[in-house]
Formats: sequence, C-alpha cells, structure tokens
Amino acid sequence: MWAKGLAGICTRFFIMAQQAIFAVMAVSVVAVVALGSPAAFGQEAPAGARPELAAAEGRPIAELRFRSLEKTADQFVRNQIRTREGRPFQSATVSEDIARLYRTGRFRHVDVLAEILADGAVAVVYVFEEAQIIEDVQVVGNRSLSDGELGDVVDLLQGTPVDEFQLGRARRAIEELYREKGYFQALVTLDRETLDRDGIVLFRIREGERLRVTGIRFDGNEAFSAKQLRTNVKTEIAGWLFKEGALREDVLETDVVAIAGFYKDRGYLDVRADRELTMSPDGREAIVTFLIAEGPRYTLRDIRINIRDAEKEDGAASVFSTEQLAGLMKLKRGDVQSARRVRESVSAIRDAYHRLGYADASVSARELRDSETPEVDLLIMITEGEQFRVGEVIIQGNRLTKHNVIRRHSQLQPERPLDPVAMEESRRRLESLRLFQPGSVTITYQTEDPADPGYRDVLIEVEETNTASFNFGAAVSTDSGVIGTVSLTQSNFDIANVPTSVDDLLAGRAFRGAGQNFALVLAPGFELQTYSLSLSDPYFLESDYSVGGTIFFRERRFQDYDEQRIGARGQVGRRFGDRWTGAVTVRGEQVDPSDIDSDAPIDIFEVEGANIILGVGGTLTRTTVPPDERLNPGRGARTTLGVEQIFGDFNFTKLSARHELWITLDEDFLGRKKILSLSTSARFIPQSDEAPIYERYFLGGQSFRGFELRGVSPRGIRADTGVIGNDPVGGEWAFFLGAEYLHPIWGNVDGRAIMSGVLFIDTGTVRDEVGFSEYRVSVGFGLRLLLPISPVPLAFDFGFPIAKEDGDEEQFFNFSIDLPF
Repeated sequence: MWAKGLAGICTRFFIMAQQAIFAVMAVSVVAVVALGSPAAFGQEAPAGARPELAAAEGRPIAELRFRSLEKTADQFVRNQIRTREGRPFQSATVSEDIARLYRTGRFRHVDVLAEILADGAVAVVYVFEEAQIIEDVQVVGNRSLSDGELGDVVDLLQGTPVDEFQLGRARRAIEELYREKGYFQALVTLDRETLDRDGIVLFRIREGERLRVTGIRFDGNEAFSAKQLRTNVKTEIAGWLFKEGALREDVLETDVVAIAGFYKDRGYLDVRADRELTMSPDGREAIVTFLIAEGPRYTLRDIRINIRDAEKEDGAASVFSTEQLAGLMKLKRGDVQSARRVRESVSAIRDAYHRLGYADASVSARELRDSETPEVDLLIMITEGEQFRVGEVIIQGNRLTKHNVIRRHSQLQPERPLDPVAMEESRRRLESLRLFQPGSVTITYQTEDPADPGYRDVLIEVEETNTASFNFGAAVSTDSGVIGTVSLTQSNFDIANVPTSVDDLLAGRAFRGAGQNFALVLAPGFELQTYSLSLSDPYFLESDYSVGGTIFFRERRFQDYDEQRIGARGQVGRRFGDRWTGAVTVRGEQVDPSDIDSDAPIDIFEVEGANIILGVGGTLTRTTVPPDERLNPGRGARTTLGVEQIFGDFNFTKLSARHELWITLDEDFLGRKKILSLSTSARFIPQSDEAPIYERYFLGGQSFRGFELRGVSPRGIRADTGVIGNDPVGGEWAFFLGAEYLHPIWGNVDGRAIMSGVLFIDTGTVRDEVGFSEYRVSVGFGLRLLLPISPVPLAFDFGFPIAKEDGDEEQFFNFSIDLPF
C-alpha cells in the first residue's frame, strides 16, 4: 500500500512538473512569436501590456545583437533604432524600432528576443529576414527607344528593395513612353525568374509596330456633320506639316469626353460616346471611329431659384431679386439646354455675389428632367452667406520689394468689398511682374475677427526672386549681322536706395525694391553697334503716371554710307484704366552720315554732316492683350496711334497708326496654341521732300519677308550719273498688311511648343505720296525654336515675292538668333 501510494505521488509530481515545463515553454514561444510580429508592436497590442515581458521591462541593456544580416550593414540598423546599450529595456521603444525597420522596406520579417543574463541585465537580439534588393535594372527588346531615354524611369529602381507597386509603375511608365512615340501596342513584362534568382529587374519589351492614324470617322452622328465634330478631336491624322499621327490612349479618351461635351453643350444631355480602332493587316496603321448615340435634344422649360440660407425665406433673395438673377443667366426659358451655358450662368451669378463682398457665396445648378418629354427645369441653388469688406491687407515674404510695389497691382483695398474675383486678378498681375518666384504668389482672406465684425483681412504672400541679371550674349540676323551683347538689368530697381556699405552693394540689397527698370546695354557689332543706359518708373510717385529716359550711341553701316546717332529720349505716360495708355515723348539726337560712296543717291549727300533732330510727340494705345501674355500674345488686340513733330535742322510731322490682332484658333491637349495673328500699319509724313533720308520709311527684311532690309522703297538718283539707281532712299508713305499662322509641332515648355511652324503673307508698299500702287506681296513659311536659355524664339523664315517692282532687292531667307551665354 505504502509503495503503491508513493508511486502515485511520484507519478502526480512528474505530471505536474511536466505540465509546468510545457507551460514555461509555451509562454516563451508565445513571447518570442509575439515580439517577432509587427502587429504585436502596433497600437492594437502594445508590447508593454504583456505580462510575459515584465521580467525584462526596466532592466539595463547589456548588449545588442543582430542576426541574419547579409546585405545590410549593422550600422544601418543602429541608425534606425532607439534601443541602446546602457539604457533600460522598454517594450514601447522596441515596438517603435520594429515599425521603423519595416518602413525602410529592407526587411520581410523582424524578430526581437530579450535574454536575461546572469547579472540581471538584458541582451536584446534582433533577428532579420532581409527583403530582396534590386541589384541591377535592365531592358531588352528596345529598338526604337535607347537605354538613355528609358534611364529616367528604370534608374530609380536600382539599389532599392523589391516593391511590386514601384515595379508596376515603372512598367507602365515605359509603356507610356512608347505610346507617346506612336507604339500603341507596346507591351512591357517583368522577368520574374531573373528577379527571384539574381535580384535583377529585367523588363522585356515588345514594341510592336508604330501605329499611325490614317483616318478619323464618326458613326451615329445625325445632328452634326463630321466636319463640325472634327474640331473637338485632338487626335491627328498623319500627313502634312510634320503631323506624325501618333495614336495615344489618353488623347483618345480626351477626344471621347470632348465629343460628349460638345453634344451636351447643345442640348443632347443623354449622349453617349465611345471609340473603336480598325487596324491595317500589317498593324502599322489605324482608323479611329468615334461611336455616338445622340439621344433627344432637351430644351429649358423653367428656371427655379432657391436661396438656401437658413435665416431667409425660401425663394427670397436679399441681395438680388429673382429678375436680376435671371438676367445674369446665359439661358432663358425655351432655349436649348446647354451644359456650357449652365456653367457660365453659375459662374456669372457667383461672380456677381463675389464682387459685392459675399466671398462665401456658393452657387450650384441641378437639372430636373421631365420623365415624358425632353424638357428640363433648371434649379439654381444659392447660399449667399454674409457680406464682408476688406480689413487690413497684409503682405508677407517681401524682404526687399517695397509694400507699395505690391499694393499698386492689387485690386483689394481696405473698406472695399471682399471680392474673390479681384483676388485672382491681383494674383495674375503680381505673377506677370516677374519680381517673384513663378507660382509663389498666393492671396487668401482670413477668418472674421470677432472684434471687428464684417471685415476680413487679406494676406498676400510672395517669394522674391533675383530680378537682376548680368548677361553676355550674341545675336545674329540677316538685318543686323553679328552683334555681341553685354547687359546689366534690374527690373526691381530703386534709385533712392543708395548703399550704406560695401556689403549692401555686394549682397544686392542696394538699388532694389521700388519696381523701377534699369538697363545698361553694350552691344558692339560689325554692321550695327548700340550702347545705351535707361531708367524708367512705371508708377511715378505711386500715381498712374510713368516716366523714363534713355541716353544712347548708335552706329549703323549701310551699303552706301555709315550713320552715327547720339542722343537722348524721354517719355511721360499715363494709364487710363486697364486698356488705355497715353504718352508724351521727347527726343534730341545728333545724326551724322559719313563715308558716303560716290555712287550713292543724292539724298544722302544733301544731309551729309552732323544734323540736329529734335522731336516732340504723343501716342495713344488701347490693348486687350492679357497682362500675362504681353510678351507672347495668343489673344486680344493692340491699337496704337502716334504723332511726332520734328524741328531743329528740319521741320516736318510724322503720323502713324498700327493695329495688331491675335486669335487662338485651337489648343491641343498639351496647352499649345494654334495662333492666327494679323497686323496692319500706316505711316505718313505730310510735308513732301522735308524729311531727311534717315527719317523716312522703309520696309524689308524682317518687317517684310522676301525682300532685303530697306528693299521695299523708292529708288534714288545716283550722284555720279544723275540717273535713277538701285539704292533705296525711303518714302513718306508706308503701308503694311500681313497675316501669320503659328502651328505647334514638337515639344512643350509651359504651354509653348519648342518647335513651331509658321505660314505667312506680307503685303504693302512704300511711296512718296499716299496710295497703294507699286504694291508688293510675298508668301512663305518659317520655323520657330524656343530654347530654355532665351525668352525670344529663334526665327527662320523663307519668303517668296509674288508681286514686286523693278529694282526691288529680294531675299528669300531671313533669320534672327539671340542667345545669352
């Protein structure tokens, strides 16, 4: 009995010991697994909340160990973690370390073990399973695009962890590059076996044939002809004028949306559009067919206006009456329902509220269609909000530019209505000054100050840029030959801001901040050389007046004589609103023709030697060209009328009129514009035989392509023979009428094509009296190249006279190149 009882006790003790050992082992396994799981260190289950870590918590860390690191240096891991030797063990810190290590993307799995040493300290062991690192990136099968062209896409992958998202994005980017080149069927695949085995990303490219669009068709269009719909399509047919006709998926999708929008703007609200491709047997050409289901045409049955402000009665407008709001709309009852006119109506109503200071006003429209007839009720929903005025206008970011330079271009003034429309116009004007970093000008209105109800401050933020430039350059043209240029310009000059120290001058703090324009230009050349110093203030004494002046020396070599001018010019101008400007000009010059050839016209010998030219004149200009397009207009018109009275050694009057018009005919999906420009001018000297040869009018060269500089002109009588020669002597009446069409061809820089083609026709005449006989006409084509280093495109023109006079000197090729170094 005793032996049997003892055996039972031993058996129970053994079972209990075995269970205890299993329990300890289970806790240890759970602790290790839990520590190795990233979820255990997240917010859902913080490591410090587990009782099995209580033994290690707070104990000093004796050492850190890193296991299974093959491609990653120990120091890289130490840089990511905050757990350190000598510090107490903190589960929260370990949790953050693991999360940080996972974010590097270099590890697939991270385990952390905490071993308690004999002296009571802790050894923290990080166990890693490293992620695969991309050793190299290669492409095969690319015949049309070089490795260099693909390098910007693939080079970013090398040395980074394998990331399926990044690999997919790189693959799609390569396909997009091919589609831009016309390879619509290009397919890029990733060699997974090579990646898993060698860590090399190998993109295999199947280029396919380069697809060219050879035809565009429309199917299902009954209300509008294919010609009308074609103007909405950006996909081009391969053919004339450098049109490659490349087929692009994104452009096709844009075309489908544009066609649907065209129909909706004309009342076809249920229109559906799609496209299909018909490939040629060799896979190199495609015909694009746009499929259209027009649906019925809707008309506007009624307009409902709902003022949704809670404190106002339904349908009652406290600012505008219902009749006034209806008058602002571009749609009337019975009109064809137009999505475009709905948008314009919403914008017009919103702008009307904004101009009165209801800056928070919101306007939206909803179409309520009749279920039985193609009619629509238009519901205009308005939330007026409160009316605000401008409180303080705060300007920030201008370290050197004076506040008044910014304020003069802002249409937001204290006590005026808080107008978001004026805010946007002010922003555009400040951007066009080029005194600040492009895109850095922001204008926002602040929340209402409870201490000053009804007013909201306006914050104008700018980031200044370097407005001074010291440039070396060269220009060459058929009109002026080769000219070198050294210029010092400052578009934010301040003549009153004299330096107080050498540091002010060297640091660029002196002579800056008032928005004045200063230019020193030294331009020596073989045929023409000019040296000038100019200063102007567009807002003299913060008024609508502008003042400016220039002193200059100019020497020009003509075929029969040299001409030297030295003098000064001054101008006082005034702005009359945004479109009209007037100016009074004065000039004083000494003109000295010299080195006259013996066979030159007698008109030159008559004015040989130094002569004084004094002039007082005026100009009146009206322009609708947007301020941000004044250098490269794409729309608008400009008209200038001028008169100048000359006295001194001569006495006569000069009259002039010029009108220019720019029309954007189309705009492609890159924002590049197709522009038609028209120009006409007339100049007249009423007093016959009073003006010297160097004050008369000439055409030719870049002013009349197809003819030499001064090539369009009456001819003079030779001094040596007394008969009419071939040398131009200018006329007292000049008329010009021309047109030019600019078409983008290739490239894009801020919405302007790097390469553009032009077609032009120049017409006009120069005579001794008013008339249109001896009329010349030339036609031609040209090329414009826009380079990043030059704001002015390089111009190359080929002109072909089709109507000319005897003695006219033709010049088929004209060019103008101006390059800063």
